[in-house]
Amino acid sequence: MYEYLIGDLIFLAIWLILYFIRNDLRKEILFSSLLSAPLGLTEIFFIPWYWNPKTLFNLVPGIESILFAFSVGGIATVLYEIVLNKHLRKAGEKRIETKKLYYALIFVCASFFLLNVIFKKDVMYSAIISMFLGSIVIILMRSDLKKEIIIGGILFLIAYFAMFFILNTFILPDFVAKNWNFEHLIGITILGIPIEELLWAWSFGSLWAPIYEFVKGYTIK
Repeated sequence: MYEYLIGDLIFLAIWLILYFIRNDLRKEILFSSLLSAPLGLTEIFFIPWYWNPKTLFNLVPGIESILFAFSVGGIATVLYEIVLNKHLRKAGEKRIETKKLYYALIFVCASFFLLNVIFKKDVMYSAIISMFLGSIVIILMRSDLKKEIIIGGILFLIAYFAMFFILNTFILPDFVAKNWNFEHLIGITILGIPIEELLWAWSFGSLWAPIYEFVKGYTIK
C-alpha cells in the first residue's frame, strides 16, 4: 500500500480547505507552498536511514516528498492568521529588505550541513536544530514577527500532531511501526508518534509561519 501517498492526500485536503476559507490568504499559501516544495528533494537524506516508506516507482526523492513539502509549507504559513483571525498589511519601507531572506536561508542550509557532520546519518536532528536557528535569525532581523513565529510554530505542531495521530491510529494503523527506523531514533513516542516528528513539526512551523511576511515585506495587523 502506498501509505506515504495516502498521507500526502490527507495533508493536501487540509491545504485546500485553508486555501478556500480565506480569500485574502490565497497568495500567501500558494507562494509559501511553492517555496517549500523543493525541500521535498531533501528526502534523499532521510530514506532509508530515518524511515523507509514505499513510494511510486520507487523514486527517492519522489512525488510524495514534493507533495508533502508543498502541503505542509502552505498549511504552516497561514495557521496563525486563520486561527487568530489576523490580517496582513504592508510593513514600513525600512522592514522591506528581501535580501535578508537569502542570509537566513544560507544560514539554515549551512547549519544543516555543518550539523550533519556531527550527527552523520541522523539528519532529522540536524534539520530540527537548523530550522530553530533559522527562526531565531528571523526574529533578530524582524522582531515584529516574533509572536507569529512562536505561536505559529505551536499551532502547526498541534495541527501536525492531530493529523498524524488520526492517520496512524484510524486510517493507516501501524503506519509508524512499519516505516520508521527506530534503531536510529531516541525511541520516545507520544501516542505512537516519534518525538522527532513532533520536534520537526515545531521547528518547521516556527520557521515557515512568517516566511511570506519575511520575504514579501508584510507584517500582521
